[in-house]
Amino acid sequence: MAKVIFFAIAIIVFLSIPLFAYAEENSGTPYGDYCKDCTIYGTCKEIISPKGAMMALDRYYREKGYRVGAFYHKGRFVEAVIFKDSRQVDVVLFDRKTGRLRSIY
Repeated sequence: MAKVIFFAIAIIVFLSIPLFAYAEENSGTPYGDYCKDCTIYGTCKEIISPKGAMMALDRYYREKGYRVGAFYHKGRFVEAVIFKDSRQVDVVLFDRKTGRLRSIY
């Protein structure tokens, strides 16, 4: 009886491994990041202009092998759509005041 229970548990664990093995690879910024144009994490000396934010996002994602599609300026935030090849992989929100970058997809 103990062997049957052991094998049943082993099979369940073995079959569940693929469920945990796939991290969110499709996302360009799954846990957030910060703008390299800002000096210290979470702070900018001055608010970044919308055009400067677009250039910073383009440079950031180009270095990672992604492409930035559309930009939407919303007050102090810039929303951008991120592509890998021709497939949309993320939508990010960039805070022009703090330099924080967060996935909202």
